[in-house]
Amino acid sequence: MRPFSSANWLRVDPLLLFSVLFLVVIGISAVYSASSYRADTMVQRRLLREAQKAQEEGDQERAEKLLRQAKSVDGSGYYIRKQVGKLLIGLLLMAVVVAVPYERLLAWSPIFLLISIALLILLLLPLPFVVRRDAAARWLNFFGFTFQPSDFARYALILFLARILYDAREFLNNWKVYLTILGVIFIVVGLVAVEKDLGTAAMITVIAFTMLFFAGVRIGFLFLTGMSFFAIALIYLQINPYMLDRMIKFLAPLFGVGRHAFQIEQSLISFALGGPLGVGIGSSVQKYDFLPEAHKDMIFSIIGEEMGFIGAVWLLVLFAVVIYRGIHIAVTAPSGYGRLLAGGITACIAVYAFINAAVALALLPTTGVPMPFISYGGSALISHLMGVGILLNLSTRSTPSALYEDEATLSRRVRTMTFSGGSRVRSARRSPSIVFRG
Repeated sequence: MRPFSSANWLRVDPLLLFSVLFLVVIGISAVYSASSYRADTMVQRRLLREAQKAQEEGDQERAEKLLRQAKSVDGSGYYIRKQVGKLLIGLLLMAVVVAVPYERLLAWSPIFLLISIALLILLLLPLPFVVRRDAAARWLNFFGFTFQPSDFARYALILFLARILYDAREFLNNWKVYLTILGVIFIVVGLVAVEKDLGTAAMITVIAFTMLFFAGVRIGFLFLTGMSFFAIALIYLQINPYMLDRMIKFLAPLFGVGRHAFQIEQSLISFALGGPLGVGIGSSVQKYDFLPEAHKDMIFSIIGEEMGFIGAVWLLVLFAVVIYRGIHIAVTAPSGYGRLLAGGITACIAVYAFINAAVALALLPTTGVPMPFISYGGSALISHLMGVGILLNLSTRSTPSALYEDEATLSRRVRTMTFSGGSRVRSARRSPSIVFRG
């Protein structure tokens, strides 16, 4: 294993790093603006409920104290404090991932995937730490930290696919091998769909298909698989009427029947209010409970209102820069593993960013997926920052290291590398006569 010296930090892709940090800063600003009214109202209502409870219990002194607090409290920072805390965790983990050789992450990818699948299965059980909202059970709460396992499962699947698709690259057109890989994808996608999170299940499917395409799977296999997944999705919609209703509400206005759903109408109003230059940061009107999920899935609408058309376009340009650098890192990756890994992570960021924007603009039906680095949500932010950490890691591993070993040696290194130690494959490392072609 090549030691990671301080000099490597100087080799991370600066354009990718600063673009992501810029997106994070925009996200923090937008989340604070979009959530401030909702947070203040929520904190006041909580204090009033506690005051009423104290009054019912006969504790008049405490009730009066809580009432005074409710009148004077400023709870506008409730959500942003939580988001900043999770951002710091995400940045710390991103730095850790940059320092860990990506071969080690690949070596442990089956363990990461098994843990992710186990967490997804827990969501199906009637356990006290499973958080249910409406009809969905998507969150786990351990020791006060609530997270969505599917956010980490998609990156665990990307790591696993990058490893298995490269290891099995000579046999991908064998239908038995292909079906085995497809079975693993289906397990993850199926468990996420059973949580009633069709949007995330669809995103993971698209990312997995992109990686299968990059790996060189026969187009006929992909076409048949796509048709099969589409048929399963239709059956899924049939047994989940509210999702079918959501789809009909999206399609009906396209044929001149009915109107858009309330949330999409308010989203479009946000962009209309913003105009070309916006109403100014912090001056959104739609955040006053007009636009549902303003600080989460619909954050792009608030940015469109406050920063206008130009600000919204610049945000998408920043994402385009991130995707461009991700593609560049994939093309110049030191191995076939790295190419698939960088391609999968870049596809993940691209799919989430542009589908979120398309939903806010009423170009796609509501999916409930957040915008990477921008929307409120800890596990999504942390997992995407860890994904960027892997990209930055790959950007430091340019061609010099790859010149020392061939594909077979690199494959053995991935299979034998432990998380805390090095690989058992060491002897071929110093052979300058072998040229890597992966």
